[in-house]
Amino acid sequence: MKKTGVGQYPLAGRDSELRLYRAALADPECRGFAIFGPQGVGKSRLADECLKVGAAEGWKALRVTATRGASTVPFGAVAHLIPVGVAAADVATVFAGVASGLDGKKGKGTLILVEDLSLLDQSSLIIVQRLSDAGKIFLISTVRGGERENPDSDSLTMGYGFRQVNLKNLDQESIHRLLECTLEGAVSRRTSYELYLKSAGNPLFLRELVFAALEARVMKNDGEVWELEPAAESATTTPQLTDLVESRLSAISAEGRALLEAISVCGEVSLDGVVPREKQDGALMELESEGLVNIALDGRRTRIDLAHPIYGEVLQRNMPPFKRRRVYLSQVASLEAHGLRRREDFFRSVAWRVEATGSAETDHLVSAARLARDAHSYTRAVQLLEAVPQPERTAACLLLLGHCLAQAGRTEEVEDVLVQAQRLAVGEDEILDIAFARVQNLFWVQGGKAEALEVIAEVGRHARSSSALFRTRSAEATIRIACGDPQAGLDALGEIEYDVEDPAEINVLLLSLMYQSPGLTMTGRTAEAISTAENAYKINLRYHDQALYLHPSAQRNGLIFALAESGRLSEARAVGNLALGELMAARAQVPHVWTALQMARAEWLSGHPRSARHWYAESVALARSHGQTLAMRPALCGLAAAAAQMNDTVSARKAVAEAARYPHVGLFVGEDDLATAWLHVADGKLAAAREVLEAAAASARASGVLSSEAALLTEVARLGGPRQVVKRLTELADVCDSAFTRARAGYVGALAANDPPALEVASASFEKMGADLLAAEASAAAAAAWKRGGESRKSTAGANRTARLAVRCEGARTPGLTTALEPAAALTAREREIAVLTSSGASAQAVAEALSISRRTVENHLYSIYGKLGVSTRAELKKALEATN
Repeated sequence: MKKTGVGQYPLAGRDSELRLYRAALADPECRGFAIFGPQGVGKSRLADECLKVGAAEGWKALRVTATRGASTVPFGAVAHLIPVGVAAADVATVFAGVASGLDGKKGKGTLILVEDLSLLDQSSLIIVQRLSDAGKIFLISTVRGGERENPDSDSLTMGYGFRQVNLKNLDQESIHRLLECTLEGAVSRRTSYELYLKSAGNPLFLRELVFAALEARVMKNDGEVWELEPAAESATTTPQLTDLVESRLSAISAEGRALLEAISVCGEVSLDGVVPREKQDGALMELESEGLVNIALDGRRTRIDLAHPIYGEVLQRNMPPFKRRRVYLSQVASLEAHGLRRREDFFRSVAWRVEATGSAETDHLVSAARLARDAHSYTRAVQLLEAVPQPERTAACLLLLGHCLAQAGRTEEVEDVLVQAQRLAVGEDEILDIAFARVQNLFWVQGGKAEALEVIAEVGRHARSSSALFRTRSAEATIRIACGDPQAGLDALGEIEYDVEDPAEINVLLLSLMYQSPGLTMTGRTAEAISTAENAYKINLRYHDQALYLHPSAQRNGLIFALAESGRLSEARAVGNLALGELMAARAQVPHVWTALQMARAEWLSGHPRSARHWYAESVALARSHGQTLAMRPALCGLAAAAAQMNDTVSARKAVAEAARYPHVGLFVGEDDLATAWLHVADGKLAAAREVLEAAAASARASGVLSSEAALLTEVARLGGPRQVVKRLTELADVCDSAFTRARAGYVGALAANDPPALEVASASFEKMGADLLAAEASAAAAAAWKRGGESRKSTAGANRTARLAVRCEGARTPGLTTALEPAAALTAREREIAVLTSSGASAQAVAEALSISRRTVENHLYSIYGKLGVSTRAELKKALEATN
């Protein structure tokens, strides 16, 4: 990827501004379009696009460049517009010469783009203004926000006949699209979120950050998705970006600079520790008026933040270590002088003292680390705990360190730390806490089922209290669910009574609930699973400050699973997006791995292989960087299945080969084999694919994972084997409460019976659920069945409906679509003209008169139109036309 000019970069998030420009250009009363905005917001890029749009519509496109250097040269900016032989003697002469030259231009007229209008020399500005007043040009101009160096330019852009837009920084979604266009590939949502925060939505800053990250090799593409390394606290800035920021800060007073530096180091400051009291108001007013800080009241305090995070990075880069240390200590002294009135005051004082001196009192370090953990600042928590001297590290301290290391992605260190903690543990509660932290790490991170169960068994052998037995049974039950024995796990959890008022039990309860909801979904009880997941989220939220392991939104993973399996696919995606937003804001990246995995599965069930592939790839990238071993196999196999369904067999085989190195997870028993099956499909081996899927479904059935069994049996049916699976799917529809399972059974039954009306009902059901690919395939099967029965009109209608549904399926290539009927013959221009008039309510005679043709000709055309579109009424005709537009 080469670094080129701003104009070479994709335009994203400016659709509304372009619409305004097009409307202005089409308005004969409009004389110009002015684009205002701060530096780097994309004014030049939008102006370039405006010029390009005008040129494509037949306008002559010219540029006038204004610079500070040329602003002292009369007519310097418009010199290239003055015809040869015309002397630049005075304004009247130059205007006449330029105007006559423009009169000879062909096309709709002349567009002139002036960048940085306020920098035009006075003579050039007068020429541009007179050309505009005379209607000789349509003026496109850019003006930096806050720049008012030439009042005459204001009178031009603010005058009659000018449209203005004030560009703001891009929103998060626009930044994501811009990144994917610029990098020419998928970008993980976490990465785009981090870069959005870092750039604050400024396209220029974003561009420099991206190139800095690429140059520093902290942003990489694993072949599927671009990912910014989580360990990279921030991407390095480029010299260009540093120069831009420094030029903005160069005119700030010493007091203002000192305040900015303190904010950049500490994030939030006490003014008394930075600026003398008599100069505080002046410094704040200066920084606010320059747009460098945001000021807001927070209770009795004034909160001051940098207006852009890049400012802080540039300021810190040029700050000597001794100065940074002095800032930290002055803020600690100021906080302590005011009495550490808020909870966060204590955390900041300890953290800043560690930054300045490398140490603090042990109990203060541990307490501050707990606060950091509660705020999901795991890297900061680890830093505080590692500052505790080795001899003073207690079992509780090491347990906290182990948890924070795991959440920060340093998983290879966790087991050693927890084993050290176990050696120091005193009392049953501490022993249990550490043992079950090891269970979580051994099983979920390292994939060691046997090792985790051995730890549980060891605790069970020595357990005496009811609390120990309670935890042992709960831990073993959750592992059984995760390993693909859901009913046994649910039975065990059902025998446990929890006391939500007992702090010692809250983490065990939250973990149990997190697995109980998926267990219920796996066994076909989706309504109960949804209720359990919603309740778990509320409990987790209520006891958030006591929850050692879970961010509340981690409980939403079970909800996504249950909603998707119940057929509420759009709701599942909405919950997933909400959860991801909260997890990204909290930097809770471990649950993000599993949320992305559930989002991927929901997209797969929706029949959206491209979206599914993206989410699977994001789950893989984050699981790899955070050592989440157990997530790797299902994510890689899902990625492979999606790639194979898009006929990308090279990527699919690569993912399957890597997946083989990781252990199975029991939440989706048999679904890993979808990858192998769809590779067989891509190779044209449908019988081999069905054989793989039937074996996978049998495995799911043996494990009692009904959700996976139903999904796998449906795959067998859609690949040509409905009669083999219809009986079992009907049984599953009777024992499961999932509307999705019932719709699957109806679809497979209709396929087996070759029943086109039933297939159309199944298609409509799937479409309502958001299962677009199954809806399209059911419609295609119905169309084929109608054709075999000689019902050509119904067959054509089904083929048209299939084509409409297939558009939503993101390029999926399946036998159910590729073997469908050929698209219905397209309407001719005359047929479409007649169809549109007829659908609007015009009679055949009225249409004939409007088109100056005979009524018989209209009726003959209508007969052909109705046959091509598979319709028989005007209402159906109108819907068919709307679907093809």
